Amino acid sequence: MVQMLDLELSNFFALLLENQTTGLLWLDATFRLRYLNPAAETLLDLDGRRCIGSALTSSLPEADDLTAILQRVLDTRETVTRRELGLVVGAANARRTVTADCTVSPMVDKQGDVKLLVELVPQDRYLRISREAALSAQSAANRSLALKLAHEIKNPLGGLRGAAQLLARRLDDPGLLEYTRVIVSEADRLTALVDSLLGPPQALRRVETNIHELLEHVVQLLQAAAPGKFKINRDYDPSLPMLQLDRNQIIQALLNLAKNACEALGERGIIVFRSRALRQFTLHGIRHRLVACVEIEDNGPGIPPELALQLFSPLVSRKPNGAGLGLSIAQELVSRHGGLIECASVPGRTAFSILLPIGGNHEHESA
Repeated sequence: MVQMLDLELSNFFALLLENQTTGLLWLDATFRLRYLNPAAETLLDLDGRRCIGSALTSSLPEADDLTAILQRVLDTRETVTRRELGLVVGAANARRTVTADCTVSPMVDKQGDVKLLVELVPQDRYLRISREAALSAQSAANRSLALKLAHEIKNPLGGLRGAAQLLARRLDDPGLLEYTRVIVSEADRLTALVDSLLGPPQALRRVETNIHELLEHVVQLLQAAAPGKFKINRDYDPSLPMLQLDRNQIIQALLNLAKNACEALGERGIIVFRSRALRQFTLHGIRHRLVACVEIEDNGPGIPPELALQLFSPLVSRKPNGAGLGLSIAQELVSRHGGLIECASVPGRTAFSILLPIGGNHEHESA
């Protein structure tokens, strides 16, 4: 009876560990992996069958911070917690960083041997939701301010245009009339520019669209504008389903991002057009079962850190003669589709990601 009870408890605890959403690792005093649950395998991109019994450094070769925490716990026999610990995971040719709250606890068995229990609570999703909320709030504040500025700008432009037209009626000299035509033309151009960014959103004309057709259209435009100047690579996910999009608006957003990549590269470089499907992804506080991710990546010098948080604000540009409207317009166009544009940049790699919901299955979620 006691043996049966012990067996039931053993099965229960095994089932409990296997179904935890927290990543759990069990290591000995030499930092060799003795156990990791499925959540840890997923988070750290590891195959438990292969890495059990191996040193942590062979499974996670760039986990110096985690190793230092393990050594501290081993030396002091005290539990240590580190918030938002960055861990480099993935194969050598596809490294990426995941963020997790990490707690390491010492466990001493009956023989006096120390074992280490590592608990990893993934934070990337919640950090991204928080960043997205901040970006959405910033975009709303920017738009409110920009609308007020637009009103103040368009009033004098209208007066300037009207005065130039009245002046033109009183002038007989063709040379002077040319000046008034320039004034009217420039006033109209500035008014159209303000309207394109700040005017009332046009109703979306959604049609079933293959996003790769839009990407190829943008590629053709780039190649026509600068033939042979840049190397363009494609990395498409052919399983990506059709999307309900306003083709013209999404093409404009893609083109703005692509031009931004070209200008960042200067004379030569590589631009990568990539598509992926992401599962269980949150956009604007709504968790979607499936989201399309379209990336435009360049191998340029990267974005200065001081500009990273203001990239999508109107009139902010990293180019000497830039108007600072392209990224802001792109963000606005994608937002109309319930999507978002994110940017990740380090020297040698800058990627703008357009995230667009697929289908109508979603649920509300908050950070």
